[in-house]
Amino acid sequence: TTPPAVTISNPTDGTKVNGNVSISVSASDNSGASGITTSLYIDGKLVKSATGSSLSYKWNARSASIGTHTISVTAKDKAGNTGSRSVQVKR
Repeated sequence: TTPPAVTISNPTDGTKVNGNVSISVSASDNSGASGITTSLYIDGKLVKSATGSSLSYKWNARSASIGTHTISVTAKDKAGNTGSRSVQVKR
């Protein structure tokens, strides 16, 4: 009944981005990392999914419009519990 804990370690909320941005995500769960499915979204669009405790993605922010963008992550465990986290970055 405990949702996975999700962390976006890079970039941090409010960061100004340009060029290639390394997005780093981790998730943990009381039932173990092997049962976690993590999904990464940029401005609501799914860009990568992975299983396990970590996910990395290189985002070419140059192709994004000038302004604020939302990077969000959801993590779902085997029991169906979902945790999420998001940050906003500026280009």
